[in-house]
Amino acid sequence: MEIRRSLSHDKSLKEAQNSVFIVEGLACGKSSVGLGVFIEEGILTNAHVIAGTEKLEVIDFNGGRSTTYPINADFKTDLALLKGPDLAVTPLQVAEPKENQKGSILVGSQGFVESIPVTLLRLLNIVIADIYGEGKHTRSGLELSADVAAGDSGGPIINAKGQVIGLIFSRSTTQNEISYGISSTEFLKVSQGYDLSGVSSGKCRD
Repeated sequence: MEIRRSLSHDKSLKEAQNSVFIVEGLACGKSSVGLGVFIEEGILTNAHVIAGTEKLEVIDFNGGRSTTYPINADFKTDLALLKGPDLAVTPLQVAEPKENQKGSILVGSQGFVESIPVTLLRLLNIVIADIYGEGKHTRSGLELSADVAAGDSGGPIINAKGQVIGLIFSRSTTQNEISYGISSTEFLKVSQGYDLSGVSSGKCRD
């Protein structure tokens, strides 16, 4: 995938774009594409993006490719942490989300990273199966006024200060311009207790 950036005139947003990666994987012969954001502990993305992958690469803001691997994953919350890049990239700070907050989502389904405006409509607890469709699990989530597409999974939700307040994981199947994110309050499930030697990427999804 070719990567290019749509330039933002907002300084904090432009800096945030430089810390976002396109994540590409191969799982059971099928390609998987999403986004990841570089925080202090590594590259944060969705677990469903890397599930079952035998090979993982991240594409940086210059179009350079690097091999990576998962160092933590939580399949119930749909979060994964990848080994960070050996690049002079500034990790983004993490902050808690607030209702009615305005910001941006960095997306990449068109093959390039761009920002779209977003309003955080409400904080909510989402009861949902894990990434394999099993069980019922509760995650702290965000309801957002934004339309995202397949391939935008893992895109960071950024506040006005350029801090990460959540991660996109889905769009509404019943309402236009409504999407859902995982709250940054869940990030500790993968940003703590990670293993730099690597962990399993899990099994492939059907």
